Amino acid sequence: MRTLWLFLVFTLVLSSTISARPNLPLSATSAVLMDQTTGKLLFSRNQHTRLYPAGLTKMLTALVALDYLDPQDIIVVGPEIYTIPPGALRSGHQSGEHITVHNLLRGLMIRNGNDSGAVLALQTVQRQRNHNNIPYASAEQIFSVMMNERAQYLGAYNTNFVNPNGLHNDNHFTTAYDLALIARAFMEHPLLREIAGETEFIGNGLGDIEMEDVRTIDHHWIDSNELMSGGSFHYHYATGIRSGTTPQSGDNLAAAAERRGVRLISVVLNSEDPGRWQDARMLFDYGFATYSYHQILEDGQHMQTVVIANAKLGESDILDVFATGEFSALLSLDQLERIERSVIFNEEFVYEELNYYGNTSLLAPIGENEVLGTVLFTLDNQILYEAELRSAATVYERTLDSDMDFYIAFVRDNIFSVRALPFWTGSAGLLVGIAGVTWAISERRRSKRSWYGRR
Repeated sequence: MRTLWLFLVFTLVLSSTISARPNLPLSATSAVLMDQTTGKLLFSRNQHTRLYPAGLTKMLTALVALDYLDPQDIIVVGPEIYTIPPGALRSGHQSGEHITVHNLLRGLMIRNGNDSGAVLALQTVQRQRNHNNIPYASAEQIFSVMMNERAQYLGAYNTNFVNPNGLHNDNHFTTAYDLALIARAFMEHPLLREIAGETEFIGNGLGDIEMEDVRTIDHHWIDSNELMSGGSFHYHYATGIRSGTTPQSGDNLAAAAERRGVRLISVVLNSEDPGRWQDARMLFDYGFATYSYHQILEDGQHMQTVVIANAKLGESDILDVFATGEFSALLSLDQLERIERSVIFNEEFVYEELNYYGNTSLLAPIGENEVLGTVLFTLDNQILYEAELRSAATVYERTLDSDMDFYIAFVRDNIFSVRALPFWTGSAGLLVGIAGVTWAISERRRSKRSWYGRR
């Protein structure tokens, strides 16, 4: 139970903000900056306010589709593409077109194609239900349930999607925090991370796959993410992901960037161009300038030297204690200075918490590499990491038998040895001296008795 509790606390700490909020002049109604590696929030504004995601919905569409479809699967586009209303972005698919799932995902994410989303949703539901005659209207409802279940699994509890593309619906909403969690999962998927980094696609829907007597189309899609485009808002460290806009949602953006091993996710919702690009750049600049990874613990790192109160005579009564495991954390310098380390020994080993040497006394017997307790690393009273404390050597317990063995060995090794020659020489001289004095006293007494006898 204790381990489970510490795990839950650790998870909570990583997903919470533990630093002071800077006053960034963002234009967005809602925004977050998240560490992609751990999910730790580095900045937030109205992170749990429900807003409309528009095209950012497609990140979750891609994740759900890849739960059931293989990237090399060949899909035949059907009339589901005609469900997309006029004026909405399209990838340009045609009914009867043969295209790979990989390239459908490119149309979804690079072009922001709503028709690509409809095709993927229908194919996913048909694969999941093992039924090829499900109408698109029913498939969209089923796929929405699958999306919301996936969102719940990721911890996006304030998300409710009713379609795969983000076309406006009052019941289609999410939050900046939830979208950051979804973006994080998106960027952890190797194929989606690769697609997120592509700014253009030119090619046939089947790619290098050759099929006879099938209909294919050549596509040319250009990404609208201006952080990636090389224009005036280009951000050198950007690695994805996508933008989205509807009249009701405003201008939205989910973006990823990486610098010197630090990977960040930013989400801005309900901004107004060019605000979303400026906001994302501002968030990334703040994150990279403020946070970096610090090695808090190395495996085998020395933690403390303790006294063993009942160590076997003749052996060392001090013991080095080390920690197992490695731990690095994304921290500001101020946070790094506030980290505290607490060494906690298991009660069965503790003799004295604070002895006259100013440290802890433990009780033997202790085996080499035995778990003696834990070390906790905390920041502002919140647990960041827990590691086992282990002994660097074996320490045997002092007993009556071990004392007898010690003294016998001491006599054997120190009295009947060449090293004891000065002792024996001195002792012999002392004995000779004592014998001489005794003889002299004895002779004197005998002489006196003889003199009195003669009188």
